[in-house]
Amino acid sequence: MNIEECYEKMGGNYADVINRLRKETLVTKFLVRFPEDPSYGELAESIDKGDTETAFRAAHTLKGVCQNLGLEKLFVSADEATEALRGGDIDKAKLVMPTLSSDYEMIVDTINEFAEGQ
Repeated sequence: MNIEECYEKMGGNYADVINRLRKETLVTKFLVRFPEDPSYGELAESIDKGDTETAFRAAHTLKGVCQNLGLEKLFVSADEATEALRGGDIDKAKLVMPTLSSDYEMIVDTINEFAEGQ
């Protein structure tokens, strides 16, 4: 699988990210590092603990990383969680977590599949 096929499988926007980063090597470099980003884990843990402030920061960071990397599907669910938490509504954020987690797992699995072929 090449990088464009990877983005297609993830429902991402390769054209947008290549316009931003300019080089396929940079896109690849940052994309394969995405699974190492701690934001998702921090978000899930903070939600479980009821820590709205930490959960908001983690969701906001995850949203920004997704936007920068053109990971649109995960960006949308991270944005929903961010906005719920911005308003202090952790219960609403909890309702978003199953979709966000599913989106995250699909994207990480796809990235890992892409990285194995490199």
